[in-house]
Amino acid sequence: MSDSQNNNPNNNAGNGENTGGDRRRRNRGGRNRNRNRKPKGEGQEQAQGEAKEGQEPREQKQGGRGRDGRGRNKKPAKVVKAQPVAEELKENLDAQADLYDMNFDAPEAEWEGADVLTKPVVGITCGDLNGIGMEIIIKALEDERVAELCTPVVFASSKLASYHRNAIDKRDFNFNVVDSIDQIKEGKNNLVSVWEDNVELELGVPTDVSGAYALKSIDAAIEAAKAGQIHAIVTAPINKHNIAEQQESFRGHTGYLAEAFGNEVLMVLASDYVRVATVTGHVPIKDVAASLTQEKIEKSIALLAHSLKRDFGKIKPTIAVLGLNPHAGEMGTIGSEEQEIIAPAIANSQKLGAIVKGPYPADGFFGQGHEERFDAVLGMYHDQVLIPFKSLAMGTGTNCTAGLSVVRTSPDHGTAMHIAGQGKADHASFQHAIFTAIETVQAQIQYDEMTANPLKKQKEKN
Repeated sequence: MSDSQNNNPNNNAGNGENTGGDRRRRNRGGRNRNRNRKPKGEGQEQAQGEAKEGQEPREQKQGGRGRDGRGRNKKPAKVVKAQPVAEELKENLDAQADLYDMNFDAPEAEWEGADVLTKPVVGITCGDLNGIGMEIIIKALEDERVAELCTPVVFASSKLASYHRNAIDKRDFNFNVVDSIDQIKEGKNNLVSVWEDNVELELGVPTDVSGAYALKSIDAAIEAAKAGQIHAIVTAPINKHNIAEQQESFRGHTGYLAEAFGNEVLMVLASDYVRVATVTGHVPIKDVAASLTQEKIEKSIALLAHSLKRDFGKIKPTIAVLGLNPHAGEMGTIGSEEQEIIAPAIANSQKLGAIVKGPYPADGFFGQGHEERFDAVLGMYHDQVLIPFKSLAMGTGTNCTAGLSVVRTSPDHGTAMHIAGQGKADHASFQHAIFTAIETVQAQIQYDEMTANPLKKQKEKN
């Protein structure tokens, strides 16, 4: 006999066994019978019938004056009045209602200028030597459209390029290797030799030399940009840690480039679906609140508004600003930063020629898809906006540095050491970063042309 049959309590009944026991159990009323319960007879049924017939008089008796259905004395209902609502609360409620009035119509970008035919020179840094940087560069440049739209220039070494070509079996791909940027050729995938050293490579492992030589590539691109030899920089992913061990205070491309060019900048992540920016950037979460000031928030809003106009062609951009605390502080109950520094910064930013609204609770804002109503969303810290951004646009997003003297973009992912040299890296985001750099150069030229002398342009138009 099988185990299932042994453990099935109804198994015997199916064979006609133990039917007498079942019948006796039913007659006794089953296992949960009430031992004090008397058999139901004619007298009981008659009593129940009499009770039903006498039900109406009983209800009349219970419904007597001053008594409830259980015969207890009823007390008069207490009238509870609310205190008058404070004016401050009324103002907060009005502000909340205005916050979610998103029926604003911002004009789409249609700058009226001549077609821009500039073919930009785009500098490309190699990223960490042991990561996927060279792989995604090679794969992106295989697309002939890149060389048609720009003149790409990779800052690295021919030895590094050959090593990665062999590792990912792209031996048919070739660079135009030159010693100086003056020797680059239009229509070619150029590579400027920044070093001739025989650097030890260990794919998948971020070493001290892989970080040090990644920085050499970045420095070469910065030098070329300052000399006006390139229009944009597209940076491949680096490992911040192995560079920071040698370069004190290094926290990433954005800060390093800002210091090199002497600009105040803002990190912006852009895709076809959403754009986000963050006030504090690469700051430990424990230091975020202390590093926020009204001045810093106002500067971030201004940088973002200007970038949306100059880099993305928005005539009157719309910007949503998120709060810092859960539920945007809940009127000061869960934090005061929204009331003390964020809301005043938003109020002072209404003069920027942009629609700026907030502070919004971050979770509900993205949960309800409000990001679709704005040209960009400004968060207070890194993960507040990058988590939803990468959830919505991972692989198609581009990191842009707003406010920098030169256009700079990068992919929305890291070094992916775990797949380095295996030919598995997806180059879509990196290629999108190159195309975004080209578009941004064109947009800036057009914007600068149209705003150089607006009165003259208006007169010519009339």
